[in-house]
Amino acid sequence: MPRGWKKRRRAGSGRPCRWIAMRRPGLAEMTGSSPRRRVETGGFPMHGEDWMKTNKYLIEALLFASYVLFGMSWAGGSAFIPQIMRELGLHDLAAGSHISNAVAAAKLLGTFVAAGILSRLMAKKAVALAMALMAVGALTPFVHSYPWLLLVRFLMGLGGALIIVYFAPIVMQWFEPGERPFVNGLNSVAFNVGTAAILFGLPAMLGWFRDWQTTLLAISLGSVACLGLWLVFGADGAQEKKPAADGTRHTLGQGLKERFNWLLAFTYSGTLSFYVILFSFYQNAGIQQAKFVVLAGLAGTVAGIWLARKMTRRLPLLRVSGLLQLLAVMGLHAQVWGWSDDAGLVTASALAAGFFIFLPITSLVTLAQEQAGMTPEKVAVTFSLFWFLSYLLATVSPYLFGLLVDLRHGDYGLAMAFATLLSSTFLLGSLLMREAREPTGRQAAQSA
Repeated sequence: MPRGWKKRRRAGSGRPCRWIAMRRPGLAEMTGSSPRRRVETGGFPMHGEDWMKTNKYLIEALLFASYVLFGMSWAGGSAFIPQIMRELGLHDLAAGSHISNAVAAAKLLGTFVAAGILSRLMAKKAVALAMALMAVGALTPFVHSYPWLLLVRFLMGLGGALIIVYFAPIVMQWFEPGERPFVNGLNSVAFNVGTAAILFGLPAMLGWFRDWQTTLLAISLGSVACLGLWLVFGADGAQEKKPAADGTRHTLGQGLKERFNWLLAFTYSGTLSFYVILFSFYQNAGIQQAKFVVLAGLAGTVAGIWLARKMTRRLPLLRVSGLLQLLAVMGLHAQVWGWSDDAGLVTASALAAGFFIFLPITSLVTLAQEQAGMTPEKVAVTFSLFWFLSYLLATVSPYLFGLLVDLRHGDYGLAMAFATLLSSTFLLGSLLMREAREPTGRQAAQSA
C-alpha cells in the first residue's frame, strides 16, 4: 500500500475499491487557525480541549506577569518623578504631578472603551494591543521633552487599563468555575505585587542598574518580552465568537441600566480611592506605616483565594471584610485624631487594613461572574464600567483630600475623616447587593 494512501469503497456500490490520497491535517488545522478549519467553526479559531488545558496556564501567567510589570513601571515612574523633573529642567511640582495624572487619565479612557475593543478584536488581538501599549514605557528613559514624556506615560497607562478589564472575561472564557477564584485572586493582586517590588526592592534595583533610566528600561523590556510570548502563545477562547450581524452585542448603554453593575462599582470605588490617597498623602502626614498595607494585602489575597474556594456564598465575606476594613482605617488615623499615641496600634491597623482590603476582592470578582445569565461579553461590559467608575472616583478623591487639608491649613484630621467615609463604601455596597444564584458554579468552586 502506498504511504499516505488508503483503500475506500463507495457506499452502496459494487464497484471494486480504489486508492485515494489521505492527507494528514497540519498543525494549523488541528489548532483551528487554517482557512479550512475556520469554515468548519463559523469563521473563528476553535481550540481542542487538550490544547486549552495545557495552554491556559501559560496565558494566565503572561497576563499576570504583564500587569505586575505595569505596576512596577507605574510605581517606579512615580518614585522617580524628582529625577525625571531634574532631567527635563522642571521645577514646578504641579507640572511633575502630570506625569502620574497622565496614567490616571489613560485608565479612565482605557476602561471605558475596553469592552468594545475586546468585542471587536477578540482576546488575542485585544490583549496584544494592550501589551504593546504597556511596552511603550521602554521609551521613557529616551525622551527629553515633557510633552513626549506625558504621551509615553499616557499610552502605557492605556494599555494597563485595557488589561485590567480583560482579566474577568478571559478567566470566565478559559477556566472552569472551580478554578476561577484562584485565578481571579492572582489577577487582583498583580498590581500590588508590582508596587511592593518597587517599594521594597527599589534600592536593590538601583544597585544593579545604577540609575533610574536603566531601571525603568529593564522593567519595560520585561513587558516587551511578555508581548513577544503572547504573540506566539496567546489565543482566543474556545467558545469565543464575534457578535452576530444583527447587532446583538451587549453594550455599555445596556450595562448602565443594570443595578448590579452600579452596586459593584460603588462597593469598590471608595476602597480604591482610599488606597490611592493612602500612598499619595499619608507619609507626608506622618503615617509611615502606610507601606505595611501592601505587604498585608498579599497575605489577604492568599486568604481570600482559599476562602472563595471553600465558601458557597460570597456576601458574608464581603460584609465582614467591609466592616473590619472600616474599623482598621479608623485605627490607622488614631494618632492624627488624637485618640492614641501608640505607634503599635497604627502599625496593627495598617496591617489589618491591607489584609481586609484585599481579602474579599477574589469573592467580589467571582460574584460578578456568577450572576445569572452572565457571559464573557457581558462580564467585559460589567468590568469596563466597574473600573471606569472606580477610577473616576479615585481620580477626583485625592484632589478633594488635598483641598480639605488646605482648608484646614495643613491639618489632616478632616481630610482623613473623608478618607474613612470613602472606605465605608465596601460595607455599604455589600449590604445592598444580593447573593447570586448559581448553585452549579458554587458547588464546583467549593469542591475544587
